[in-house]
Amino acid sequence: MIDPLQHGFDDYLRRSLERPGRSHHIEATGIRLHYLEWDGPPGAPTLLLLHGFLAHAHWWDFIAPWLAEDYRVIAPDFGGMGDSGHRPTYLHEHFVEEIGAILQHTGIAPCTAIGHSFGGRAMLYACQRYPQLIQRGIVVDSRLTTPGDPMRGFDEAWRPKKRYPDFDTIKGRFVLRPDEPAPAQALAHMASQSVRQDGDAWVWKFDDQITHLFRGSGSRPAVDEALELSDLTTPLDIIRGEWSKVVTAERGLRMVQSLPTARGPIVVPCSYHHLPVSQPLALLAALRALLANPR
Repeated sequence: MIDPLQHGFDDYLRRSLERPGRSHHIEATGIRLHYLEWDGPPGAPTLLLLHGFLAHAHWWDFIAPWLAEDYRVIAPDFGGMGDSGHRPTYLHEHFVEEIGAILQHTGIAPCTAIGHSFGGRAMLYACQRYPQLIQRGIVVDSRLTTPGDPMRGFDEAWRPKKRYPDFDTIKGRFVLRPDEPAPAQALAHMASQSVRQDGDAWVWKFDDQITHLFRGSGSRPAVDEALELSDLTTPLDIIRGEWSKVVTAERGLRMVQSLPTARGPIVVPCSYHHLPVSQPLALLAALRALLANPR
């Protein structure tokens, strides 16, 4: 007997992938930026979806098609990730500038921005720098640093990306970071969108130099980011996964208490950090509820 809940979820994933976003490129901030677009109804308001670290715009493939029923949806790849160009070096300020460039190029401002993890943090700084371009923000399982709780990035020493002999081999090595459970169909899709062929081998799309962002010249001092963002005026909603290793209950509460216009956190039960991949249906329901209530 087929479990109706599981069957319905598998059907949801399949139907999502039947409505892919269209690829576009622009030259901005010194590199070639890639973004996906899902057309909404004529004259619909616009949503900007921002992915996490070492991820890409396809992280939203199970969310964006459904939001596009009521909105025009734009999801860019940050520089050094996905199908966007690479830089000689990376600074946190680059990603904020890329958000501003996408907003101005597409003419979607003012819009509502939704950022997951690294993308949520970059979005907050974009709200501060471009308050006229982002009228509302929704933060999905993102955290801010303090001197006592800095961002650590990767635990292992830096090394160049591995090269794999064929597509099936590299696809089989794909995991979420932090490592956590997710539907096999969702993981297979993300794996297929995370790799490219490079000569006689297959590699991950992200630039291996970008992992220096949390070390050396690219890293930021252990500052209190909530204090840096204390003058934010953009209305914010905070979402986190109940079992997230990135945004614990304490970190989520601290963010809401520290940012003057934030409310929440809304906790998605039985979920981890990578909500757009592992719990897209629950996240979509939360986003739809929030978007239906203007702030």
